[in-house]
Order: sequence, then structure tokens, then C-alpha cells
Amino acid sequence: MNEKQVASSAFSPRMKLLLIIASVLLAIVVLLQLRAILAPFLWAAVVAYLLVPVVNYLNVRGGLPRLWSIVLIYASVALLLVAGVRYLYPLVVAEGTVFLEDIPRLEGALIALVGPRPLGIDIASVITQLVGATTGYSTDTRAAGHLLVNALETLVKLFLFLVTSFYLLMDSRRLRDTVCDAIPEVHRDELTALGQRIHETWQHYIRGELLLFAIMAIVTGVGLTILQVPGAIFLGLASGALELLPLVGPWTAGAIAVSVAYFNGANPWNLSQIAYAGAVAMMYIVLRQMEDYLIIPHVLGRAVRLHPVVVLFAVAAGGVIGGLFGLIIAVPIAASLREIVLYLYNKMFDLPVQPAAAIVPNGEAHVRHLDPTQEPPAEDPIQATTGTPQPVDA
Repeated sequence: MNEKQVASSAFSPRMKLLLIIASVLLAIVVLLQLRAILAPFLWAAVVAYLLVPVVNYLNVRGGLPRLWSIVLIYASVALLLVAGVRYLYPLVVAEGTVFLEDIPRLEGALIALVGPRPLGIDIASVITQLVGATTGYSTDTRAAGHLLVNALETLVKLFLFLVTSFYLLMDSRRLRDTVCDAIPEVHRDELTALGQRIHETWQHYIRGELLLFAIMAIVTGVGLTILQVPGAIFLGLASGALELLPLVGPWTAGAIAVSVAYFNGANPWNLSQIAYAGAVAMMYIVLRQMEDYLIIPHVLGRAVRLHPVVVLFAVAAGGVIGGLFGLIIAVPIAASLREIVLYLYNKMFDLPVQPAAAIVPNGEAHVRHLDPTQEPPAEDPIQATTGTPQPVDA
């Protein structure tokens, strides 16, 4: 029996705009209500995004099934974590303990120098909060009653993180194809190009920041160890971690190390405390200059292309909205919004779409303008050959 088809009229442009705005507002409200459980899913998305190229390489070039490629990566990361806990963790804990044990003396020296409440800031309260955030220790007796609950919550978040990242890695190709197929064909080329630019921004920025973390943690740790600053390895790791915060992070790391050197009260070089702190400050300044002129141009290049004021605002806004996670991803989000706004501006005023970098097999890029009046480019003959490695499914 034939079903009777009901005629359907198309939505007006105004109705479409209202639906889009309502959908965006509803999504924001839902995310705000669920923000307490978003962290493991967001971290899983970031980790999967970073590991997808590795999984694809093992799957396509290495010939491993996708499932076993992911299992191999998980096992390698687990071995690295076990080795770090076995050999590096005790050293870091010992260095951190030395650093934390010096905090009361450093606090007393700082209060003696600037007073207990400079500019209305309660020094003792701020240091207590910092120590509590670092060690997880609190003098509140109610915190002990929630210890088991916190441990269970951590396990649940870890489980959600592992499962989510696993499925994102397994289905990354299907998710990409689904998103591309959902885009109307008339806009598919230009929106794919926009997505490619955003993708390159995120990949360059995140990988560059992780490499900067490793380089600066090792170099500053070695330098502070040579200068025999208390808690050198702990401060080196902290300096590397603060590299993830653009502009303000490196200077904050230097200020912390200089403060530890100055308020330590003694040093093995028989220098005055000012000279000793000055040597530490000089080391950080030299490393910062080397980082700016030698490392960052090659590691990050012009991945974000944002004005420093925009970067500062993005970092501040990210910290207010998303805490630590917001601080880390604020800059690539701002760079992505820049690309989106530039694309919408060009479309609104009928300007040519920004050139898109299309990846070619040798890893380089060629630039082309996307013009809807032109015919789509022919299929890449190299990709059409039968000799191109094909992904191996599990």
C-alpha cells in the first residue's frame, strides 16, 4: 500500500536563522549544566586527536589492524607511565618535599620583606591555597570523609577517559566521513578547506607546546641543578608545565625560581642572595631568548598568528571559563575563531575565500583559491593508484 506523502514547505531564511540560534543557545545551556562531567570527555578528545596520526601510520604503513594499533599505543604509554612512577616519581616527590618544606621559611622572608598584606593581598592565605592545590592537603577535617568518594570519582573519570579515547581512535575515519557527508555539497569544498586550516593550527600548536614542555623542563631542571637551587627538578618540571600558558607562563616560572633562590637564606656558591637570585634570573632570561629566537620559530612557527593582546585576553578568558583546561586550549580556540570569523566575513561581502592548503603525498602543501564557479579539481592520480597503502581494519 502506497503511503500518502504530505507536502512540506521549506523554512524561510529567517526561520532557519532562528533555529540555528536556538540550537546554539540550547547546546551552550546543556554544556554548562553538564560541565562537571565534561573534563574526561574533553581530555579524551584532545588525546585522541593527537594520537590519530600515529594510529593511522601504524594501520596504513605498518599494516597493523586498527584495534591492535590502538592497543600497542596504550601499552607503550602504560609502560612509560610505569617506568616514570618507578624511577622518576620518587625523585620528583623528594624534590617537591624539599621545596614544600622550605615554604614556611620562604613565607616568613616574603612577609618580612613586603609585609603581610601588600596591596590588600593576604600572603599567608594565598600560600596556603597554593600548597593545598599542589599537595591536595587540607586542614578541613571534612575533607578526610570525602577521600574515598574522591578516589572513586577519579577512577570513574579515568574509565570514561579510556573508553572515550578508545572509541574516538577506532572510529575517527567514520566520524570524519560522517561530518563531511553532512555538509551540503555546494559548501563542502570551502568548509573542508576551513576545517583543514583549523586542523593544522591545532596540530602545530599542541605538538609544539608539548615539545616546548619537554625541552624547557629538561634544560631548566639541569640549569637549576647546576646552580643547586632547592627543588631543582620539581621547579624544572613546573617551568616546563608553565610553558603551556602563553606569555605569562614562562615569566611566572622564572619568578618562582628566582623567589626560591632569593629567599632560601643560603647558597653553596657563597654569593649574596641578590647575586644568587640574579644568576637564576639571568639563566631564565637567556633561556627565554633562546626559546623565542631558536626554538619557537621552528617548533610553533606561525601556528596561531594572533596579536599578543589577543593571546592575553584569550588566556584570561579561558582561565575564567574553563580553569586549567581552558588556559591550555584558549589560544588554539582563539586562532580557530579567527579563521571562522575571517571565512564568514568573506562570505558576507562576497569576497574570495581564503586560500586552503591542500596536502599532497610528499607532505608539502600547495595553495589554491576556492571558487564555487570553477569545476572541482580532478582526482589525485597518486591516490587513485592501486599501490597506495590501504588501512587495515581489525
